[in-house]
Amino acid sequence: MATRKRKVRGKSEAAEPARGADRPTRLVYIHGIGRQEPRDELRRMWDLALFGKVLDATAPVGRTRMAYWADVLHDAAPAGPAARRTVGIDDRELDLDAVLADAGFDDPPAQVIDLATGLLAPLRMRPRSGPGKRVLPLPGFLRRPLARWFLKAFVGDTAAYFFQPEVRERIRERLRAELPDDPAEEVVLVSHSMGTVIAFEVLHERAAAGRPVQVRQFVTLGSPLGITEVQDNLAYALAVPDQVRQWVNFADPLDPVALDKGLGGDFAPRRGEHGPVHVDDRLIVNERTTRGNPHSSLGYLADPKVRTSVAQAIRWDPMGRFLVARDVAAALGDGDQRQPVLIEIVEPGHDGERADATEAPATLADRIADAAANLERIVAQSGPGAVEAARIDPLRHFVAAHLLPHELMQVTDERSGMLVWSVWKSSSKRKLVLNAARGVQADAARSSYHAAGRDVHWAVLDTGVQADHPHFQRHRTIAAVWDCTQPGPPRRVPLGSARDHDGHGTHVCGILAGEEADPAPGAPPRRGLAPEARLHVYRVLDDQGEGEDAWIIKALDHIAAQNADRGTTRIHGINLSLGGPFDSTVYGCGFSPICQELRRLWRDGVLVVVASGNEGKIEVETSDGEVALNSPMSIGDPANLEECIAVGSVHHKRPHLYGVSGFSSRGPTADGRLKPDVVAPGERIESCSSRWHDGAPLYRKESGTSMAAPVVSGLLASYLSARNEFLGRPDEVKALLLRTCNDLGRDRYHQGHGLPNLMKMLLES
Repeated sequence: MATRKRKVRGKSEAAEPARGADRPTRLVYIHGIGRQEPRDELRRMWDLALFGKVLDATAPVGRTRMAYWADVLHDAAPAGPAARRTVGIDDRELDLDAVLADAGFDDPPAQVIDLATGLLAPLRMRPRSGPGKRVLPLPGFLRRPLARWFLKAFVGDTAAYFFQPEVRERIRERLRAELPDDPAEEVVLVSHSMGTVIAFEVLHERAAAGRPVQVRQFVTLGSPLGITEVQDNLAYALAVPDQVRQWVNFADPLDPVALDKGLGGDFAPRRGEHGPVHVDDRLIVNERTTRGNPHSSLGYLADPKVRTSVAQAIRWDPMGRFLVARDVAAALGDGDQRQPVLIEIVEPGHDGERADATEAPATLADRIADAAANLERIVAQSGPGAVEAARIDPLRHFVAAHLLPHELMQVTDERSGMLVWSVWKSSSKRKLVLNAARGVQADAARSSYHAAGRDVHWAVLDTGVQADHPHFQRHRTIAAVWDCTQPGPPRRVPLGSARDHDGHGTHVCGILAGEEADPAPGAPPRRGLAPEARLHVYRVLDDQGEGEDAWIIKALDHIAAQNADRGTTRIHGINLSLGGPFDSTVYGCGFSPICQELRRLWRDGVLVVVASGNEGKIEVETSDGEVALNSPMSIGDPANLEECIAVGSVHHKRPHLYGVSGFSSRGPTADGRLKPDVVAPGERIESCSSRWHDGAPLYRKESGTSMAAPVVSGLLASYLSARNEFLGRPDEVKALLLRTCNDLGRDRYHQGHGLPNLMKMLLES
């Protein structure tokens, strides 16, 4: 008997097989509570959040449609999220009479009061008597302006919809107008908040009239359909509407509107052609939860699980080309919040260059300048001080800026004229923190081969450096200090005034190079791995050890320019004891903007050494309390770049006995490659203290892969000083490094190729 084969399906695949693959499909949106952006603006924002681009007639579903009903209940003038935050509700109370009056109930009947108080009962908000007023105290976790707006809009809009028949009819008509009359045309219906209630009723209404809508997928986001008071006022039975082949309900645990997260137990399944169709409930963490907005429609839409579910329903590739990255699109609803972005400009001759670009500037530098000028024009429309607040900063391949959502939307509108390829988030990066030389045989190599880093120049991208530390004086270790944290070109900082208030960069520099000026009698001096190397320090992290991709890319551009101007490699290597999380739904592993720039430098002959991260151990809450677990696939960005040397951590004295540090991030990478490449001493590493001016000791100990990375950087600088024919040949140096490592006998995804050995490198070359 022939065995049947089937494709491998993800969990978000349709519960009932899709029929009529060639039938036309229509994608319809219906929004939720409160005042909204103008109709077409809102539709485009939803498109960007779901797909990273605005859909047009060429998309599988054609141009999307927005069932817009905000103007039925609210002022036609767009209020924007900033205005929604100031709703005039007392910090401790919700004035129900005022809320219901805004919704059109000057003298609300008892059933409206019952509905309003019932909606808020799950939040333990008990009515309090007062002279002529009904008030509810707000629970502590909802005493934020945005959360208070949720309650006001939710109560008012819900009451108006259920108890004002003419309002209910007008709102329903908005959705009816966007649904097809052709029974052969299928629909994917994406609804949010009260929009899920409206959609539920209209779908039942059409079925009852004998004109059911063929719904391939019904998506509900942050739905109040699980609330008893809402269910009591629905016009139809609690059941999956006819002809709905899949109902997927997404809810965030902290969403104050989706108080009941599961609908499957309340809504009876319908009998489908291939078995019963149930509500598929899925808990997710809304992208905007951390900003106090767990009900955000854009946050829901940008979630990878929501995106994938909708993409499969309309047969769209969720990993396809986008204009705006999902983490940027998710923040479009934060109307008064600027977010850091990197606007990538199309290079001349690039496949993505539009066909009518014959009049575009011929060089990338001119295109960057034009894009920056256009961006300044766009931002200036936001009012006085906007250009300064936007921090517009032209880089080599990007324009960095801090943009408001409406400014970003205008950039997408003008993408062709500005030659915009993609808009990325300028992600935050942070320092990676939790006698190294002996473990990697650097002491022996220094004695035998005079491998001390002489004439080798290394860049350190970090929090800066306390350049007047005695450790850096003997060999004039610090060649230059540059500040990249402000708009404009890197600013050179005089060595006499170079400071490191955080201290992380100073500690890293001391591990890599320099030598103790005045050791204790009879004690050997403390030395960096390559004491005679010269360091070019770039401040790309602030005083709290945090920074943006844009600042790092500015430093990388400057390094590339220096090397290009000399005609030979001036800066031979880079150390990055920093990193951040990696989101595989935004870009390919090792292909973030910062990785793209590091890859260019590597191919230009510069060695790149990156700390792998300190996410190797995570805390998991169990019935027995918190338990520490090791975490595979915890390699951060940019350590997941192939064209780099990613460094994990081991014990500084007994690496063979204790193995890989528990905190050290481990592989594989998200796309299955071996990382880290090597491990190096990173536990309790002693190096320079930036606070010695304040009476602190000259040296202190720190742990982390931040400490392990400069060990490898110093080792490579020492090697190149003894084997300078390998300057500018990073692929060969990396291959030799990996081939000569000492195997620690640990899992390869934990230790990489093992512990580097400088003596072996020198002996084999």
